[in-house]
Parts: sequence; structure tokens; C-alpha cells
Amino acid sequence: MSFQEEKRESIKRYMLEKIRSDDTEYLQKTVENFGISVTTVKRYIRDCMEDGILQEKKDRKTGYTLGVSEKEFHYSCGEALSEDRIFYTDILPFLKDLSDESQRIWGYVFTEIMNNAIEHARGEVIGCHIKKDSLYTEVSIIDDGIGIFRNIKEHLSERTGQRATTEDAILELYKGKFTSDSSCHSGEGIFFSSRMMREFVIWSDSAIYSFGCGDRQQLAESHLIAYYTRLMKIGTMVVMKLENQTKRKAKEVFDMYATVDEGFVQTMIPVKEVCQYGEPIARSQARRILYRLEQFRKVEFDFDGVEFMGQGFADEVFRVFQNQYPDMELVPVNANDTVLGMVKHVRAGKC
Repeated sequence: MSFQEEKRESIKRYMLEKIRSDDTEYLQKTVENFGISVTTVKRYIRDCMEDGILQEKKDRKTGYTLGVSEKEFHYSCGEALSEDRIFYTDILPFLKDLSDESQRIWGYVFTEIMNNAIEHARGEVIGCHIKKDSLYTEVSIIDDGIGIFRNIKEHLSERTGQRATTEDAILELYKGKFTSDSSCHSGEGIFFSSRMMREFVIWSDSAIYSFGCGDRQQLAESHLIAYYTRLMKIGTMVVMKLENQTKRKAKEVFDMYATVDEGFVQTMIPVKEVCQYGEPIARSQARRILYRLEQFRKVEFDFDGVEFMGQGFADEVFRVFQNQYPDMELVPVNANDTVLGMVKHVRAGKC
């Protein structure tokens, strides 16, 4: 592709992104961002209309929507289901115009999530819905089984001897390495799958686990509506979204958290997400987060969106736990000065 062709594609993608998000200033923003004329942008609009990439839609603020193609499949759990055959037979033909990297990522992620539905959901039916426009592909996999958070709660309660909550179950998914069947599964599938996608949501029992989502509720609800209208019981629904021409490589994601010699050795805890009321303040919060973290060599605590951290929480993580496992790296990231000051305070032993 020549430089001019790359530039045209960049302009078109930018414009379509703005229209996809229903940004009424898409025209002016495209003009200002690329230094082109309004006439040129309008020509791109006409071209996209002629190619079926864009369609007029009066109830949208921009007046346009991206053309969408969709497919839906249903599978009976009473049959012998193989996630790889489902992918290559039903899903991959729908993804042929995607980049090679995108197809590889979908191959890994789809088979991991479909395998979970087949082997762990304890349901009768699995549904799969694919929605694709010129920018993104979204896939939802839904079952009518026990529900992933309920399943994790049952096994977590057995292991700890304490009643686990839905929030506890979601926390274990953020950590990774949690599995209800260690003889057959490593507990890595959801962790790595969520980080390969642009957006990733699990919905079950009206609760949500998500990664990379600007509006996780909206993404989940956009797919839930399709199933509610069919009156299908929902145990677990997983919604995944990825750029059609992604530059992301599956290997790069694995390399961030795993090594060839030691395997899955690093994890990341989104502190605001896993603290029920948004702020990390109590030792009890810290102890729930710290459960099983000794299985990793390095843990990043992402404090994005956290304004304040309590002394008890900080002391439990960055002094007490660190002293128990001195060889582990406990790294605060995206932390403001207040949070970093508390980390420094407890590490100095001033408690």
C-alpha cells in the first residue's frame, strides 16, 4: 500500500470511528485532524455509502450508521461439541477479510471461551452471535448454565472455608490462574483472552467482569437485548470486540505476563475495579486481593482512578505481604502522589 493509500485509509478509519460513536462533530474533527477540506470528507462519506460501509439512519445524531453483517449459531450440549471444529467450520469463514493477526487472536480467544462454555457451564444450549462492521468484529458466546461467577463462588468457598461473594469471584478472574479443575485447566484462558481483545465483558447474575471497556454496561446490554427478545435463559454471556485490522499480536500479550521457562508469572490487579466501593482502605480488602498472589513473581497494582488509599490496606500489601514474600515484585502503577506517598510510608515501616 502506497503512502497516499495509507493516508486515505487512516482518514477513512478516523471518520468512521467518530460516526460509529455517534460524534456529531465528526466532520469538523476529521477536517482539523488531517488538514483536509470539508469537501474531501464529504467525498469519503459518499464513497463509503456507495460501498455499503455507511448507511443513512435518521435516529442517529450523525445521520449515519456503519453497515453491519451478522450471524447466529446455536449448539446443543447434548451433542459432542469441539470448539476448534466450531471455529473453523462456522466462525472463521465470517472472518476471512480480517487481518492475519486478528484471525489468529480470534482463533485463540474463541476456542478458549467456547471450551469454557462446553466443559464448565453445565448448560443445555450454547449460542453464538457475530456482528461485524468495517472497523470491528464483536462475538458473544452465551450459555444457559450455572453462571461463571456462581461456579467460582462455590469452589472458592470450598477452598477458603468462608462464604465467597460475586465480587470475590470477579477478583479471582482478574488475578488469573483460578480454575475449578486444575487437572484439566490452568486458569489462564480468560486472563489472556481478555487482554488480547479491544474490549472484553463477562455478564452473569447481573454482574460484570470487564477489561479494556469504555462503557462495559453498554457493550453487554447491546448483546443482552438480542437474547432477552428470544426469552433464552442466560447463565453466562461473554462479549468480545476486536479491530478487524488489529496490529496486536497474541505473542506480545503472552510475553507481557509469561516467560518461556516459568510460564504465567506476572499479573495485574485493577484496584478500583476490585474494591467494592472504589477505594482501597481496609486490611480485609487487601487480604482478599492478596489471596493466591504468592503464585506470581510480579504483581502490578493499577491505581488508575483511585484518589486515596488507606494506611491499613497499604500496610497489608506493601509491608506485611511483601515481608512474607520478599522475592516478589509488588509494583504500584498509575498511582497519584497521595497513593505513592502511602506506599512509601508503609514501606519505611512507620506503622
